[in-house]
Amino acid sequence: MLRFLTFPLRLFAFWLLFFAAFRIWFILWFRHEWNPDEPGKVWLSLWHALPLDLSMAGYLIALPVLAWFVGWAAADKVRSYLHKGITAFNTFFYSGLIFLFGANLFLYEEWHTPLNNRALEYMKDPSALLDSMSPLFILACALLYAGAVWALSRVYSIVTGEIPWPTREERLRLVAIPVWLCALPLAIRGGTGVMPVNESAVYYSSHLFDNHAAINAAWHLVHSMVETRSSVNHFRFAERSMAEGPVKNLLNPESATVDSFLETDSTPVNLVFIVMESMTAQVVEMLGGEKGVCPNMNTLAGGGLLFTNCYSSGYRTDQGLVSVLAGYPAQPDQSIVLLEDKASKLRSVPAILNEKGYSTLFMYGGELTFANIGVWLTQQRFKKIISETDFDSADKTQRWGVDDQKLLTSAVTEISALQQPFFATALTLSLHPPYDVPRDSRWNGTSDRDKFLNSAAFADYALGEFFRLAQQQSWYSRTLFVIVADHGASLPAGAGPDSPVSRQIPLIVFGEPLADQWKGKTMDGICNHHDIPATILSMLNMQEENAFPWSRNLCNITLRERGFAFYNYESGMGWVNGNSCRVFYFGDGTWKYWYGLPDGGEEFRARAYLQELYYDFLEK
Repeated sequence: MLRFLTFPLRLFAFWLLFFAAFRIWFILWFRHEWNPDEPGKVWLSLWHALPLDLSMAGYLIALPVLAWFVGWAAADKVRSYLHKGITAFNTFFYSGLIFLFGANLFLYEEWHTPLNNRALEYMKDPSALLDSMSPLFILACALLYAGAVWALSRVYSIVTGEIPWPTREERLRLVAIPVWLCALPLAIRGGTGVMPVNESAVYYSSHLFDNHAAINAAWHLVHSMVETRSSVNHFRFAERSMAEGPVKNLLNPESATVDSFLETDSTPVNLVFIVMESMTAQVVEMLGGEKGVCPNMNTLAGGGLLFTNCYSSGYRTDQGLVSVLAGYPAQPDQSIVLLEDKASKLRSVPAILNEKGYSTLFMYGGELTFANIGVWLTQQRFKKIISETDFDSADKTQRWGVDDQKLLTSAVTEISALQQPFFATALTLSLHPPYDVPRDSRWNGTSDRDKFLNSAAFADYALGEFFRLAQQQSWYSRTLFVIVADHGASLPAGAGPDSPVSRQIPLIVFGEPLADQWKGKTMDGICNHHDIPATILSMLNMQEENAFPWSRNLCNITLRERGFAFYNYESGMGWVNGNSCRVFYFGDGTWKYWYGLPDGGEEFRARAYLQELYYDFLEK
């Protein structure tokens, strides 16, 4: 009686078989790309691909299944039209996807990247594309395509069969409808987790081709089309010849004296970044913040080098992580880490140190599918990546995953297992809505302000526990620590995203390798956290020319004296220098001054900076 209920399952199975068949073709076609050390590992992509395959299949069967449900209550004549419509819909899509997956092979041969939005730009001029192919190649492709469509039509008929309609008695089984209406969104979204599925969910190998084999080409194309809104620089306001000079002068002074911040020693220095979720300057007393919230942060600042005027260029974790690790400022309407082909071109601290022989580790207590972070971290040569899935379920005490205390305690253990020299990064999450930390402080009220302060106090407590344990390790004396926020926060003051209060963050360099004359000192020059890569690699004497064109070396005295900070959000851009802080609003083209006076030259430099940054983003 319930035979008809298998129709959605059979349709689901058809699409999964479709994706698997083209993945096998992709793997065999590019067998020269297999990892020579572990060639068999590429076949694991068939399993790891399931999250995106299930998501794409869910999208593809949603409309046919809904039409099928409508047919349950329809007359026979209406059912006949629905039957034809469902068949035509599926035929249209598998015919189109055959072409798309074939194009993915062609593109990968040239670009070594899955089919994306940029490739569609070339299809606007199909004659140029056809001119690059021989008539024999075009004929062979056409015949292959026709054969594939015919073969898929046969497979479709065998797997799905005739579309079944329930009898009058079977219509009582309407309970199946809510089951499917719940199952489809779960498949599309990739489960019940906090973040929806993305490419990070299928990345499983340190060998890039293995991961590309696991990507669903159709899902990837749609995702890139959604994320890439435009190829036009909406922030252009001047001729590039006029804007490039002022920006170059901001970033690259002709002459300068460079300070040495570390003790001179030939022994390689280990490096640990602790990137703290939303750790705003508003809760750090030494930065003028509220007293008593973050005593451990204060202690570290008092014993290390504190940058008192540091700002985050963006306001999301994905933007902050790219800034801290790759020295790239945030864009107002984009996030480069979401665009794999662009993000993969960035140089980064882990990539450079990996090339220098450093062990590399990244730890996060949440899901690395967030904003496609997992993909980018793999590309940037973190050899070991630990996320929520590597912890026991009992450790996931917050909605977003593993709390900061458990994460940072585990970080000490994981770092101790690394071969020296090493570079490790820990990204925290406790200071994030809904602020559900597993420990109460004196800020135990129910207001957003109290919950934020309580979570900030917990994050600071976890930081203190990390250093208490780290000091007992043999590697501690040879390790330099960088403590910074991924971005600022509106709370506890309730400042808006255009306010410098919501964008100022702590930046502390701490550790025994720091030269004694810099311990307990403050650096008052205005800077951004995307200045960290150039500065830290200069301290380690490992700077790489032109690796971080948007990251200023703060060891450079001239750059410090010319300090400025850039920040942005969807509606505006902030610019801080020694005399003023102003915000430019994109909507009406006006400036707001938080302090200081209008200065046409400074405003030109600010807009030139954003213009050239966005050109750089578009050209990657």
